[in-house]
Amino acid sequence: MLRKSATAVGIFLAICFVDFSKAEEGDEVGPFSRSVLFETQLVELESCGIRRNAGVTNEDIQTFEDQAAMEASPYKGIVDALAFDIEREPFSPVSNTLWMCDYERIEGHGAYRDILVRLELMTDSALGLTDITDFVDWEEEKAWVQFNYNGATIRWDAEFDNDWMDPYVIVKYDQLLKEIGSDVRIYSNHTDYGQAALFAGFSATQYDCFKKLSKVRLRLIETQT
Repeated sequence: MLRKSATAVGIFLAICFVDFSKAEEGDEVGPFSRSVLFETQLVELESCGIRRNAGVTNEDIQTFEDQAAMEASPYKGIVDALAFDIEREPFSPVSNTLWMCDYERIEGHGAYRDILVRLELMTDSALGLTDITDFVDWEEEKAWVQFNYNGATIRWDAEFDNDWMDPYVIVKYDQLLKEIGSDVRIYSNHTDYGQAALFAGFSATQYDCFKKLSKVRLRLIETQT
């Protein structure tokens, strides 16, 4: 589990988020008791908006779990695999829709810029952010990210906690999506992946489709804060 502390990440994870490991009454859990062919899972997930990027091979998807295991527990291991980056050049996302985000990722300048770039990728540039820059100073313990949005320059200060990311940057991004009435929003699971979290950029229709297929627990990030 992620560590609990009085800092932003600890508060965010220990207090704000629901426990995804327990099914809620009325949740749809899908056909998980039967095996499903690997290629069939890819086709079904694509119908929910989750597709592998060009150049991604089956071997890339099966880097951490083999095909037999993915077929025996359908729409779980393959979903996790689609959220990673490929383990070779150019180390790009397996799928743009999903992101397995390690919270210990703030090593210096560029870290928060990379986060916003990834969120724009997940949402097909729904906000159209430009001129994204950031600042991370370990000595002064300060961090911020700045960008141009809708003709205005916006700067978000980030809570500094060594190399731990301030997850409220993602919450703020989702809030902007809500403000413009975007059908694509950020969904997340913060409890099942240790010091990482799974994020997804879904429309409401895609999210409903995903819930019917997969036992991976995702919730609209807004409902968890």
